Amino acid sequence: MASGLGISLFMILMGFLTRKLFVDNIGVEYLGLNGLLQNILGVTSLLEGGFATSVIYNMYKPLAENDQPRILALLQLYKKVYRYIALGIFLFALLLYPFIGNFIQDADSLEYVSVVYFIFVFNSLIGYFSAYKWSLINAAQKNYKLTYITLAYQLSLYLARIPILLYTQNYIVYLLCDSVLCLIMNYAVIKKADALFPYVKTKEKYQVEPSVKANIVQNMKYIFIINIGTYLMHSTDNIIISSFVGITIVGLYSNYTLITSVINTMVRQILNSFADSMGDLVASESSERVYDVYKTIFFVNFLTVSIPCIILYNTLSPFVAWWLGEEYQMSMVVVDLMLFNFYIMQMRESAITLKGKSGIFHPDRYTTMLQGAINVVLSLVLVKLWGLAGVLLGTGLSVLAVGFWQYPRICYKYIFKKPLWFYFRQYAIYTIVAVSALLISIFACKFVTLNNPLLLTVANGIISVLCIMAVYFLCFKHTPQYQSLLTYVLNIIHRK
Repeated sequence: MASGLGISLFMILMGFLTRKLFVDNIGVEYLGLNGLLQNILGVTSLLEGGFATSVIYNMYKPLAENDQPRILALLQLYKKVYRYIALGIFLFALLLYPFIGNFIQDADSLEYVSVVYFIFVFNSLIGYFSAYKWSLINAAQKNYKLTYITLAYQLSLYLARIPILLYTQNYIVYLLCDSVLCLIMNYAVIKKADALFPYVKTKEKYQVEPSVKANIVQNMKYIFIINIGTYLMHSTDNIIISSFVGITIVGLYSNYTLITSVINTMVRQILNSFADSMGDLVASESSERVYDVYKTIFFVNFLTVSIPCIILYNTLSPFVAWWLGEEYQMSMVVVDLMLFNFYIMQMRESAITLKGKSGIFHPDRYTTMLQGAINVVLSLVLVKLWGLAGVLLGTGLSVLAVGFWQYPRICYKYIFKKPLWFYFRQYAIYTIVAVSALLISIFACKFVTLNNPLLLTVANGIISVLCIMAVYFLCFKHTPQYQSLLTYVLNIIHRK
């Protein structure tokens, strides 16, 4: 977790720097176009239909037994199918191209949209020609062997972008740089896979067993449903905003989501560090013991979500004013809704992680689909009333309607075997404490009157942290979860 967060922190700083240079030298409209095309072409991932996930799942046993013929049969099937998928994506992109202008309300302000679109298409296809080698490394749990490759790629990407943005101010060159480096990285992955598994270079043909093919198809059906729901939930907002509000608003909003996505990455990094232990716990301990440990993890989940939310509420606007300029600030209504959505979505992560590691999939197979459908319908209705705020409200309401309670319900019913109101009682206590700390911090920050946005950001941040520490310590110092977490941290420090 520590090493992952360290690398993430460096990439975050580089990300903020390149975003600033992008906005200053290319413009927020192209930033919006960037996000829009990513979401539009994201629908092409549905053509994959969960095939990769299913193949990787079926590789675990052959790899454990070093059954090379079965491994090669799966790899060759994967390679063949992905060639067809890449062709299908290209044809789909050609069919979609005439309608791109319909998704951009103010398309006249943009140049070279066609060139940009096909560069995005090309970049989306690159990975499909090395995906089968990625899958082998993933299934063999040797991702750490790719650490230097991915780190070198990300570092090279940022270091190349900076002079391009400073000296060319050319969006096409910026995208082509991404294409070249992506090609190099994928070639490096292929060579690494060949070095780790020399037998994959064979020309001999192998066939996948009929029973394994049937299992792959069965898993694909479930994963495909989840993928559709995930796309509707997380990849349609920018399309709706661009179509009904404008591409510039997509760009402005993406500056804010860059910040929240950073926190999101850290939350997942922390919870994923517990993930394998949670899986082992479910397999080896009683439901009561699992429940006791989960309560501590839920407490960690709360801390990693609520603390950033409170700090961001008081610092986000002055930070954007310092980072990009006052003209890039958005209304507090948008900030409120964005942070509300972030809170309710991220507070589910501990339950989602536990559910996945417990192997429970069937009871919620339609959850993401239903939630995504509600999100699209509400966003289309509310965007006509309140613009961007309406889209964010639609997202929040769709989460409350389904995902807010469904994932915890499955954990409490199938793992803990306890009533769901236990969860909502604790959720309410945590939320009341967080809101109390937020209100106190807002009141305290009102006494700070600084004209410099950077100094205001730092001052409000310090005040927010002090208020959080005081309120949380008073409210949680005697709870078992606080004591358990404190003991865990002290043990780590003592071992070091």
